[in-house]
Amino acid sequence: MTKRTTARLQTMRVAFCGMMCALSVVLMLMGGLIPVMLYVAPLLAGILLLPVLVEYGRKAAWLTWLATSLCVLMIGVDKEAAFFYLFIGYYPILKWDIERKIPRKGWRTAVKLLLFTASTGLMYLLLSLIFPAQSLAAEFGKGWLWMCIFLLAMMDFCLLMYDRALIAMVVLYDKKMRPALKFLRR
Repeated sequence: MTKRTTARLQTMRVAFCGMMCALSVVLMLMGGLIPVMLYVAPLLAGILLLPVLVEYGRKAAWLTWLATSLCVLMIGVDKEAAFFYLFIGYYPILKWDIERKIPRKGWRTAVKLLLFTASTGLMYLLLSLIFPAQSLAAEFGKGWLWMCIFLLAMMDFCLLMYDRALIAMVVLYDKKMRPALKFLRR
């Protein structure tokens, strides 16, 4: 491969990853504008890591996730959505390692639930340290703990549905979109 071809491929790689990062940031900005998008926007932004992962590999996908995380934290997106992307947005990259390295479905599901619960719990712990919520805890009284457990269980359920949707997204990308993006691989 000539120097010129290598430079062209590298430029294409950087441009494509930059476009996916920019599109992810735009989706995250929508999360701040439309209340229902608070949790949906980070998941959609995570889906945009799939084409980067398929075309250019894990390293490019991790760098795209990092760039997007830093951008959304600096730009002023809703902080909860930004932290949700920071703590859960990388999952589409890890999913395929979990699928490949853990042969039994039950163990894979347990690992995914542990990852989701630990990430979400750590995120809310960090958010509660940055933005104390004593008034919210006082408002719910003794039911505060049960409400948190219920919400965490619902979040885990939604993230397991997201996990299943990622498979469909990869198939959709591979069958419908990837043939139209042949120029990325030339």
